[in-house]
Amino acid sequence: MEEKNDLIKLKQAYAELGLPEDAHREALDNRYYVLMRRARTQKMREHGEAPAGERVDEDKVNAAYRFIKDFEEAQAKDAYARETYGSDPKKAARAVKRAHFFHYYKLHILGAIVLLIAIGYGIKSYVDHRHEQAELAKLPPVDVSVMFFGNYLYGDGINPDMTNVEADILKQFPDWKRVVAGLTYVPAETRSEQDMALLQKSMLVLMTDKSDLYIMDKINFEKLAPQEGLLPLDGDGFPDGVQVKSKTDEDTAERVYGVDLSGSSLLKALGIQGTSEFIAGIRGNAKHPEQAKAMIRHYLGGS
Repeated sequence: MEEKNDLIKLKQAYAELGLPEDAHREALDNRYYVLMRRARTQKMREHGEAPAGERVDEDKVNAAYRFIKDFEEAQAKDAYARETYGSDPKKAARAVKRAHFFHYYKLHILGAIVLLIAIGYGIKSYVDHRHEQAELAKLPPVDVSVMFFGNYLYGDGINPDMTNVEADILKQFPDWKRVVAGLTYVPAETRSEQDMALLQKSMLVLMTDKSDLYIMDKINFEKLAPQEGLLPLDGDGFPDGVQVKSKTDEDTAERVYGVDLSGSSLLKALGIQGTSEFIAGIRGNAKHPEQAKAMIRHYLGGS
């Protein structure tokens, strides 16, 4: 009876996500991401609401996604147990205990295998990195790099292709040869495991990314500015009305660390979706600070 109820719930969960019951894992993950993005876009709309038929219930989507994943994991464990230890539950349980006992004595062997795999992976990563560096060396030097960091979306998928954004920026700066653009989606709320994973990924980006210009929503600007990671812009001639000030942990005086580009039609024309807040800040150790300032002034001119 319990198995029958689980199958009914499974069918309902797939229906909630708008997927056939034989959908593979990649389709499931992509559909979940699209629905969650749609739900958040609905929340961020400032004018009007989506028709009732188009609205997405975030809680139901999360529950359906989690049920399907848990069901698949349980099925996989059962199938492995039957294949490995036989169909008799009692015999299977005893076999599992024996396997756990012998597992202890195999740890040193497995540890050596893992070490060898790690060494092999490290060598491959090094070779791939050298190949990537060689390919990058063939390209023109970067004039400026920009990172959209916050509740932003572009295209489909968690890691969007920003090639079109880079091309559109270059059109506005004909003297430049190469622009590198990236986007790191930072969820405004952590309501699911995926949100937590994306939040952790965004923190890793902050530690490793070296973009010159950061375009952030208000929440993330207020988190980053006090950490002394942004270049002070006092005296750079930006109008008072768009200056965004903050205090740092070391400097209690308010200084200009951001420029509000939320009203820029040129910036919005790049097709970045999500929140309508765009606050530009320059990384403290930016390689191309003057080009970053030129970008800010250019987009201010389109306000």
